[in-house]
Amino acid sequence: MKKIVLCGDLKPNEEVAGFPEIDLQYSISKDQVWKNLLHQIEETPSLNRNVFLRNPIYRFALAASLLLCLSVTGLMRYYTTTVYNPAGQHLTFYLPDSSLIELNAQSQVSYHPYWFRFSRTVSLAGEAYFKVVSGNSFKVISKLGETIVLGTSFNIYSRNNNYRVTCFTGKVRVVSAEKQERLLLNPDEQAFINKDGFLRFVQEVNNQAVKAWRDNMFVFTGSSVTDVLEEIERQYDIKIVFNADSGLTYTGNFSKTLTGKEVLDLVCTPLGLKFVAKSDAEFLIE
Repeated sequence: MKKIVLCGDLKPNEEVAGFPEIDLQYSISKDQVWKNLLHQIEETPSLNRNVFLRNPIYRFALAASLLLCLSVTGLMRYYTTTVYNPAGQHLTFYLPDSSLIELNAQSQVSYHPYWFRFSRTVSLAGEAYFKVVSGNSFKVISKLGETIVLGTSFNIYSRNNNYRVTCFTGKVRVVSAEKQERLLLNPDEQAFINKDGFLRFVQEVNNQAVKAWRDNMFVFTGSSVTDVLEEIERQYDIKIVFNADSGLTYTGNFSKTLTGKEVLDLVCTPLGLKFVAKSDAEFLIE
């Protein structure tokens, strides 16, 4: 029991006339009061969370939000843009990071535009010239191998079982898909994959010949006649039926300013072959 005097300036234990003494009794101590108050404060959030989780509306809203986030992420990650360049044409375009691609005839690239800022990855089938802006790792995936760069320019030829990478500027890392061999290329160097799936290195390559197709010029040195005719089909969008010795090789060049007939004459005459035009778009070589 504590005695309290309600007045102004009084000396200790001094009584005031007319004012009765007031007795206040406490069943618990001050420390216990604070302890109970803190306990109530700590318990309140837990009760609110339980109420939130038990409410079906809140659970539905949470599930819908999570589903929306997953859907948006999936769209960004897997939505694909494919650019196909048909026979008889060349195509130049830019990727989302402003890197440049020049597609040769009958070539295709695919990439994820919304995910490109997180992963600069392109799939290639055919032939293309790349000029990559500086940034995170840039990867080109083809059937037989991968090419990985940071910022550089290079050419990739990936058709059938042929895979060649030629570095023009910067550095290029080439990885064979089957053997997982790796080569680092400097400017004017080339890597190709042989028939056994192993990477091979060419220290000095004629870059002018490699990049000639971008100027509508086509240069061949000891190339299989079937490969040459396939390129002519590709560049002129024609069909060639070849019924002759497939072991022949051709060395020479031609410009796309010539007609398909003129180019076939340049290739067939030195090899002793004859061709017949069945139509403007179909030829027979014997």
